[in-house]
Amino acid sequence: MQATETTEEEEWVDIGNYPSLDEAYDHGLVILAMGKPIRVARSEVPSGFDLQAEAAAAPQIRGELDAYAAESESRVLPRIIPSNWAKHPAGWHFLLIWALLLLFLFSRQLGNPGISEFGASSSIGLIENGEWWRPFTALFLHGDGPHIVGNLASGAVFAMLVSKSIGPLKGWLLILLSGAVGNAITSWVTYPEPFTSLGASTAVFAALGILSGIGIVENCREEVRMPWVRVLAPLLAGMILLGWLGGADAGAGVDVFGHIFGYCAGLLSGFICRYLESDSSETLHEAGNQVN
Repeated sequence: MQATETTEEEEWVDIGNYPSLDEAYDHGLVILAMGKPIRVARSEVPSGFDLQAEAAAAPQIRGELDAYAAESESRVLPRIIPSNWAKHPAGWHFLLIWALLLLFLFSRQLGNPGISEFGASSSIGLIENGEWWRPFTALFLHGDGPHIVGNLASGAVFAMLVSKSIGPLKGWLLILLSGAVGNAITSWVTYPEPFTSLGASTAVFAALGILSGIGIVENCREEVRMPWVRVLAPLLAGMILLGWLGGADAGAGVDVFGHIFGYCAGLLSGFICRYLESDSSETLHEAGNQVN
């Protein structure tokens, strides 16, 4: 009978315990990069995992893992301020009041054309006659049924998103203010031509602009280097929607100027509002860290 030589299996020892399997695998990759065998076993600690290696290589592996841990701790991770995106209510009551007001005024317009003449946005009325209310009142008047239905549908979507982003009260105030500013700028640009317009579309595109401004600030919150395309993506998306929903052929009777200037006014107001919110959130965040 021929004798055969046997060798004992190399002893395995624990070199680290990790709370999750992913962390164990991450540290295991460091060991594999050294060319050393490893294995992962369930730990006696509930939901824990042990990383094991051959006893002979354990001292070298522990040294490498210590160096890896020191390198990971030395990395300065960017501080990201928690975002308030979509944490506010949708403001359905504001939306309902707005819709009912538009429908009520439209029903009154049908029987009294003088309402449109008195409240429409007018370059001559605003600049020559000092009728300051026109840029605002024009946001609540409409020319026909399809006009008001289209504005109600698109306005409901954009206004709800604005409300969820910065709050219903602040959101609606910015929407109406930006819409009125858009109408005023349109009157100033078209003067001395007798330009008149009415409709909530200027406010609707102001809401779209507010969303774009908020999105730009949101993408700039992270203190990391990002391509400008990513930072400006909300602006590009808003401009695409502006061209798609707010553009029209010459002579179509659409207030393209109002759409553009409403969007621009909303873009600026959304950017400033979100920037100020971010600045105050950062101050509160730092104060909380100091207290803790």
